Amino acid sequence: MSLILDNKRLIFVGGKGGVGKTTSSAAIALHLSERSQGQKILLFSTDPAHSISDSFNIRIGDTPTQIINTLDGIEVNVEQLTDQFKGRHREAIQELLTRAANLDKKDTEHALELAIPGIDEFMSLMKISSFIENNIYKTIVVDTAPTGHTLKLLSTPSGVNSWLIFFSGLQIRYKNLMRTFMGADTNSIDDFMNSLSEGIYKVHTLITDPEKTEFIMVTIPDLMAVEETKRLYISLYSAGIRINNMIVNNIQANTDCPFCQSRRNYQNRYINIIDATYPQTNKIYIPLFPNDINGIAQLRTFKDILFS
Repeated sequence: MSLILDNKRLIFVGGKGGVGKTTSSAAIALHLSERSQGQKILLFSTDPAHSISDSFNIRIGDTPTQIINTLDGIEVNVEQLTDQFKGRHREAIQELLTRAANLDKKDTEHALELAIPGIDEFMSLMKISSFIENNIYKTIVVDTAPTGHTLKLLSTPSGVNSWLIFFSGLQIRYKNLMRTFMGADTNSIDDFMNSLSEGIYKVHTLITDPEKTEFIMVTIPDLMAVEETKRLYISLYSAGIRINNMIVNNIQANTDCPFCQSRRNYQNRYINIIDATYPQTNKIYIPLFPNDINGIAQLRTFKDILFS
């Protein structure tokens, strides 16, 4: 079998930690870049422990870095994106909290320093969305953090939307106060709320659009990985995201070596479970490599199996 991607604009690669997500996403991005007919591909890391630099043996920063002519990589600094967002909208948020929530300056400053639930993940998705809108890249391949962070990333529009509802209530109260007692306009607050609402809508529409977005699950045939894969699959399905492709990594060769045979027999139990649990999902089985996979030459070997 081979990965089937059908010209997607956005490809998420996710799964449990240590199953080969970064290698898989790097190989997929490399394959797409070599078949892109001159159009550029972006490999985008949302994992706080960035490792796509290690996969390609080059330094990749928080702005797009060229890997080869048709492939760029970026390891985003989410804290920096969040600080920029807060800085951009600081005055509007302060105005809302001071007047509508009746907080003093000290409390307002403290509130601004608090972590907003889901805002880090939202910033990553907004950055991805901006790249797609700018139409610089034909496809963006996203190397996600381990399962828990991935679920948080993909559920973040609803989380941030709860935060938005709270601020909407303050906005209504603020507008009534300003118009009743001061006759002032509320354009800056309205602009802030509108931009946030539009951002949430765009991100949610993008990640749940099966024509544009693909989610590839990566797993290995052992108990913990298979169980975590099941939880991720159910969560994604509940969010309206269908899994069409699954990479099953680190398959032990079935040789005369007694240890190898024992290991493969153990794995076969979980390979059978994967086959039975996801009969409609296209599965690609990747052999266990004798070495770390890094550098373009080794990634090409990996991607040749993915797309054989």
